[in-house]
Amino acid sequence: MTKLERISNAIIEAIESGALREGHRLPSEEELAVQHRVSVGTMQKALARLAHAGLIRREHGRGTFISGHKVAPADVRHLRFLDEQGHPLTSYVHAHGVKRMKRKGPWSDFLEGQAFVRVDRTINIGGKFDLSSEFWLREEDFDKLGGVERQELESNLRELLLHRLALPTLRVDQWIRFAPPTAVAVRALGLDPEKPGFLMELRGYTLRDKPLYYQRVCAGPFSERLVIVRQGPQVDGPP
Repeated sequence: MTKLERISNAIIEAIESGALREGHRLPSEEELAVQHRVSVGTMQKALARLAHAGLIRREHGRGTFISGHKVAPADVRHLRFLDEQGHPLTSYVHAHGVKRMKRKGPWSDFLEGQAFVRVDRTINIGGKFDLSSEFWLREEDFDKLGGVERQELESNLRELLLHRLALPTLRVDQWIRFAPPTAVAVRALGLDPEKPGFLMELRGYTLRDKPLYYQRVCAGPFSERLVIVRQGPQVDGPP
């Protein structure tokens, strides 16, 4: 590992651990150079690299600050629904609760933790149909949020992770398929567990391509027009 990589990793680890949050001011270049046992020139190069990545911002005459929400996140609008005229349908989110567990599954395979938190929610799409959402985090990451109100659970959870922990969603992998609904979706939506429906799996990554969250979105059969928003070309058509 080069000196630049070592310095960058140390600052990123401080952001991930919560030791550095949005708006925190870093020590001067000279102080950081002494702390990391490098020259001031090397420290300036490391800070320039972090600034280019958007993790810090350097303000002339004021100092260097953690960027927080100014880190450019991935587009987190994974699903949008349109009516027949092409107008977007409003989403209404209802949080059912938070469950802590150590049960294994695709979430543990991805997140690689020992204990997890699952946020269960239903999302009503324009009064026309409902989705069931299961949002998984490592228990340690959820606890770092420092307590979450119901209203916050009904907001954008990715934005919550960004603002509270300075952990942006920088990349998302998405898969869609027809499959039997999850047990959570069966209870929340009253679905037939034997009949396949819409299933979407999302895996979100944060700094240094580290796994951040795992999410499943389920629904029974529906006929509304579905738009899947991705980093690349959009896929537009019926489910």
